[in-house]
Amino acid sequence: MSKKQNETPILADEALGKSEEFVLKHKNLLTGIVVALIVIVAGYLGYKTYILEPKEEEANKALAVAVQNFEDGKYAESLDGDGVNLGTKEISDEYSGTKAGNLAALYAGLALAKQEMYEEAIEYLEDFDGDDAIIAPKAKHALGNCYAHTGNNSKAISLILDAAEEANNEAVTPYCLRDVAAMYEQEGKSVEAAELYERIKTEYPTCALVATGEIDRQLNSVK
Repeated sequence: MSKKQNETPILADEALGKSEEFVLKHKNLLTGIVVALIVIVAGYLGYKTYILEPKEEEANKALAVAVQNFEDGKYAESLDGDGVNLGTKEISDEYSGTKAGNLAALYAGLALAKQEMYEEAIEYLEDFDGDDAIIAPKAKHALGNCYAHTGNNSKAISLILDAAEEANNEAVTPYCLRDVAAMYEQEGKSVEAAELYERIKTEYPTCALVATGEIDRQLNSVK
């Protein structure tokens, strides 16, 4: 007789009976699991509604003033506060875990860079975590420039080229390529610099760098 013929099929009612037996046997355990899941979900919803959302709103209000100070060129006030409103450094720390707190880290890094405090700027820019097609590559571009100012050109070039590829748009990429080309020039790599300038002209012919003649001037300087 084959193995297949010796196999005894489990009838549907028997299977249901075994399921009922399992449930009865482990009733307390299953109940505990369900209760725990309810507590977790309820706890998260409560945290989101009564803690996270109000905290996010507070952070956004504080950040709005700091960003305006940054846009007005008041980098110290944007960074450290203006005596009435919090600065981006404190917002980043106090509202860590919120979207506004994350954005505050970016503005803190940018304000520090504007004041040529590049080492500290790197710390804040490294903390920023973004995936926006424009903001995230710009943040990486800024981070790369900070590394360049600290003398770490290899790290700077790697970051800025990554930013250029991630952005892949006229608003960011040509400026990234221009800055890397300038670093190549400083290192005496005229051929590599010229290739990047030519790439800007070919791939982004309508960008401001080309329209103003800046790229042509840079090309003439390396040929």
